[in-house]
Amino acid sequence: MKILILMIFCTCLYSAELYELECRQDLLLLSEKTALNEAGISEEPGNRGCVTKYLDAVRLREGNPYCAAAQYWAFAKAAELLGIDKNDIPFPRTGLANAVFNHFKNKGIKQRFVPRRHSFIIWRRGKTVFGHIERIIKVGKAGWVHTIAFNVKFNKNGITYEGAAVKRRNIYHPLGRMNIRGIAALKGVRDEF
Repeated sequence: MKILILMIFCTCLYSAELYELECRQDLLLLSEKTALNEAGISEEPGNRGCVTKYLDAVRLREGNPYCAAAQYWAFAKAAELLGIDKNDIPFPRTGLANAVFNHFKNKGIKQRFVPRRHSFIIWRRGKTVFGHIERIIKVGKAGWVHTIAFNVKFNKNGITYEGAAVKRRNIYHPLGRMNIRGIAALKGVRDEF
């Protein structure tokens, strides 16, 4: 059993990659704040209700999974508040977590697999296009991070909800039946106007 756990850990550790893109510092900070302000909101059953604004941001219908759509929505909302063109958002407009990773892999620079704030952990279900994404907001030790996550279960006063929450994750651990695919990192750059 210990050998199996070690093999799974090593596979996750050495197969995961990190790709980095640059982003305006003000957009990074405001998008994080915007996402965090959503923590605690809960959906109506079946990915419906107040969470449809995330799906609208990526042109998906009510009822679809929204973990990646909500991350994009936070950037779009921040860009609107800052008066930035949405084409300047380095995070892709998509509802698929693995499409985010593919975008970073195609356009970004490969870096060491080290978690940092303003990065996104991406999990993948087998060899499918399906997965999950969460934004790192705080980095701890031994791969432990705090994230802002959407389309997840969380407890509030002993009641289980689905919606948006701050979660504690490890960048080396699978999430249910999904394995870590990698990290999509954003590096903040100061605006020069």
